[in-house]
Amino acid sequence: MYRPKEANHLNTPIRLQKRKSTRVSGAPEITYEEAQDDVIFCSFKTYGGTDSISNGSLVILNTATIVTWYRQDIQGSDRIINLQDNSIWVVLGEPENVDMLNQFLIFKVEKISGGA
Repeated sequence: MYRPKEANHLNTPIRLQKRKSTRVSGAPEITYEEAQDDVIFCSFKTYGGTDSISNGSLVILNTATIVTWYRQDIQGSDRIINLQDNSIWVVLGEPENVDMLNQFLIFKVEKISGGA
């Protein structure tokens, strides 16, 4: 059985917010609701951001990889709040259920931050 090495250090507290989409005057309105569990502990690793060029400007996207215990309610487009610094991150793609054992999840997140 495969156990990610990051699973040995699940010590970063995060909170899950579930994405909710409703229609207001025919247009989608996105809101986020707190998940039922208060705190989830995970391994939260950043890698210095990803460089990209957008409209001729250098943009650095802050990304991280999260490893945590399996939870079927974590899905793409949900949000994660890192409780150490209250930063907000959006889940990219669908989380990977490691070896389909329902034991660990690995997923990528991207930081939501204001721009100029």
